[in-house]
This record gives sequence, C-alpha cells and structure tokens, in this order.
Amino acid sequence: MDETDIEKLFRNVARVSVQNTDANREVFSILVRSTLNYRDKMLSLKGVVVTVEDVRTALGWLIPAIATNNMPETDNKIRLGLLQLWLEQLMKKEY
Repeated sequence: MDETDIEKLFRNVARVSVQNTDANREVFSILVRSTLNYRDKMLSLKGVVVTVEDVRTALGWLIPAIATNNMPETDNKIRLGLLQLWLEQLMKKEY
C-alpha cells in the first residue's frame, strides 16, 4: 500500500463527510499521518504489509470504538493495532 492509496481512501471518506471544517481536516490529517507511520513501522520491524483493506476495516471500527469505548473483537493484530494508534493520536487532541 503506497501513500497515494491511503490518501485516496481518506479523501473518499472526507468527501462523504457532512461537514468540511478545520476540525475534520485535522482529524483526517492525524489519521493519514499515523497510518503512514504505522505502515512504515510494520514493514520495517516485522516485514508485514498493511493493506488498503486493513485500513478500510479499521476505519469501520473507528466511530463505534469512540462511541462505545469498546474495541472490536478480532484476532487481527494489524487492524487492531492501527485502530489503537488512531484512538491514541485522536485523544491527544482537544476538540
């Protein structure tokens, strides 16, 4: 998965977003940056390729995880790790 794939995915998500605000752009920026860092880290440390499908799945879990404060039940460590990273990064910001 390269940077353009990730950016296309997040642009598609942003396009369907109801509001185009500075706060939303900041959230998407955090998601893109942290996804790229995670992808690079997983490849260099573990030789694991993070796929677009991994990112799509984790995106589907993001809002429910925030709303319920519960993590999905899965044994997919790549997707769960990405979700956990996003949540940590988003919680550092004050909105």
